[in-house]
Amino acid sequence: MQNALARIRNPALRQGLIFGIILGIILLALSFIVTNLLVTLILIFIASYLAGFRASQETGKMTTGTLAGLWTGFFGMLIPSLISLVFVLVNMDSYRKSLQASADKLNQHVTYTTSTVLTGLLVNIFILLIIGILPGVVGGLVGGNFGSRRVRTAPPEEDKEAVFEPSSSATPEELSPQSESEEPTVTSEAGDTLSENSSEESPSVTEADATVLNSEENK
Repeated sequence: MQNALARIRNPALRQGLIFGIILGIILLALSFIVTNLLVTLILIFIASYLAGFRASQETGKMTTGTLAGLWTGFFGMLIPSLISLVFVLVNMDSYRKSLQASADKLNQHVTYTTSTVLTGLLVNIFILLIIGILPGVVGGLVGGNFGSRRVRTAPPEEDKEAVFEPSSSATPEELSPQSESEEPTVTSEAGDTLSENSSEESPSVTEADATVLNSEENK
């Protein structure tokens, strides 16, 4: 049942069904113990408040909670009303006779027939639905007001673009221009050293040649 309700995409209808079914079962059980209109209204308000609170948390809108409360009150009163209707239809004769006996004791000149009983039941069901919807709307409105302030937000996803890559991956790229710029420097330094050596050696060779020439001339 929970899986079937979870497939409903409308949060107001989904929460209204969940809490409406719970409310209907509670009201049906209480009908065998006590029938108090004030207790019924309080239970409808509480269930509608919870439904409206949870529905508004999903959307952040107060109107969603109001609709959830409306559905909660509607389904909460519809379930016991339909069960009572089925019970009356199964025991129609005995129920009609009991109504007729009560009318005779009160000296009411009323004749209860099957159609009269069904018409009266349908009118009662309609009145009960209105009674359930009104406090449901109020409870859903209050719950939606609080629920819309506490919207469920998904956990923030990690921004993959903001994550820095390790420095080791960037080092080769950064070092490659430097290595290229250093190679000419080394080459130039080597060239300068060779030029200096050649310049230093050339004067020595010239002086030696001049000495040799002078010695030959003296001879």
